[in-house]
Amino acid sequence: MARRAGPSVRSRRLAFMLRKFRVAAGMSGAELGKAVGMSSSKISRVETCDSGIYFDDVEKLLDFFEVKGKRRVELLDLARHAEQRGLLRVHSPDMPQDWQTWVDFEAEASALFSYEPLALPGLLQSAEYAHAIIRATGSGLSDEKLDSLVSSRMSRQSLLSRSRPLKLQAIIEESVLTRPIGDAAALGRQLNQLADSAARSNVTVRILPTEAGLHCGLNGPFVVMDYDDEASLVLLENKVASLFLDEQEHIDAYTASWEELLRLSHDEDASVEVIRAAARRSSR
Repeated sequence: MARRAGPSVRSRRLAFMLRKFRVAAGMSGAELGKAVGMSSSKISRVETCDSGIYFDDVEKLLDFFEVKGKRRVELLDLARHAEQRGLLRVHSPDMPQDWQTWVDFEAEASALFSYEPLALPGLLQSAEYAHAIIRATGSGLSDEKLDSLVSSRMSRQSLLSRSRPLKLQAIIEESVLTRPIGDAAALGRQLNQLADSAARSNVTVRILPTEAGLHCGLNGPFVVMDYDDEASLVLLENKVASLFLDEQEHIDAYTASWEELLRLSHDEDASVEVIRAAARRSSR
């Protein structure tokens, strides 16, 4: 957990998008390099953050891929400030686009360590639960936008069953297990699904008991994202913004918080028993 800090999250986001454009165009690095007047080794270094990238080169690549409008402005801004640490994304009415940064980083991760004091992690939610949570927290969403967001959240869960499945470890506050999401039967169904998910080899669920009292997680939810070949990131999210942290001191601080919360939590078997018991009570 928590690899040492490497390239900034801005550089990584820019590299990911440039690589995504090339793959979508069905081109190899050598083919792209020849088309834009760069060596294939330079294209490779740019896409893996092995070297810095010049603003003019980004413009040349965006021109080639015909990237325009808001997406072009966003990527040029990343290039202009590539050395700055951290990345703040303020949510706009176009929420699916704002979520895409998080979804892309999540898809590239090898493991997620998620602390949730208020709701279940999105990757472990049922469609019924996700619908209720997104409706409650996304005031003003149309039914069409709501259905789109629920569908997106459900499709993300395929990360847990891909050929090299994402490893997910979740610490969930016990109070989350009793928070109503509609009728009691709906909560029971979600909790039984949560317990079933915990039986998967790549999923670990730990319940933090209410009697643990005051602890370091009271600042709010967070996710530590680990990668096979890149440095870890931390995601903090609230109603209006998502903040990606890449400074080593911040990564260390949240890693330490994770370890402390893990120490206070029930072990895996006891956690599943707590979840099943809560499911039975909600169904009475």
